[in-house]
Amino acid sequence: MLWGVVVAVLTGGFIAAMGPINAALSERVGAWGMVSLVHLVGLLTAALGLLLFAARGRPVAGGPESRYLLWSAAALLAAALVWLLVGGSLRTAPPYGLVGGVLGVLVVVGTVAAIQRLGVFTALTLVVSSQLVAALLIDGFGWFGQAVVPVTPLRLVGLLSVLIGVALVLRG
Repeated sequence: MLWGVVVAVLTGGFIAAMGPINAALSERVGAWGMVSLVHLVGLLTAALGLLLFAARGRPVAGGPESRYLLWSAAALLAAALVWLLVGGSLRTAPPYGLVGGVLGVLVVVGTVAAIQRLGVFTALTLVVSSQLVAALLIDGFGWFGQAVVPVTPLRLVGLLSVLIGVALVLRG
C-alpha cells in the first residue's frame, strides 16, 4: 500500500507541474507548437519505457503497443514538421519546457499503478489532494514562471480540510 500512496502523491505533483510548464512553453512556441512538442517528447519517453521493458524480457515487440507507437510517431512527427514549416522554433523555449511530455507519461503510468495498488477512489483522492498541495506551492513560490499568488490563511484552511478528507479515506 505504501508504494501506491507514494506513486499517487508523486503523480499529483506531476499533474500540478505539467500545467504551468506547458503554459510557459506555449507562450514561447504557440499552443500548437507546445502540443506537438509535448506529445513528441511523451512519445519518445513512452518508446524508451517500452524498450526498457523489452530489455527486461517483458513482451512488447509485435504486440498492439508497437502498432500504436508507430501510428503515434507518424502523427506526431507530421505535427512537428507542420509546426516547423510554419516557422516554429525552440530557441525561445524555457529550459524546462520539454519536461511536460515526460510528466504526461509519468502521470498516465503513475495513475494506473496507484489504482492497481489502492483502488480507484483512494488513488484518485491522493492524486487530487497532492495536486492541490503542489499547486499551492507553485503559486506561492511562483515556480515555472508563474506569478506569485500569496498563500493566505483561508487557502491553508481549505487545503487542510481536503487533507482531513484524505486521512478519512485512507482509514476507511
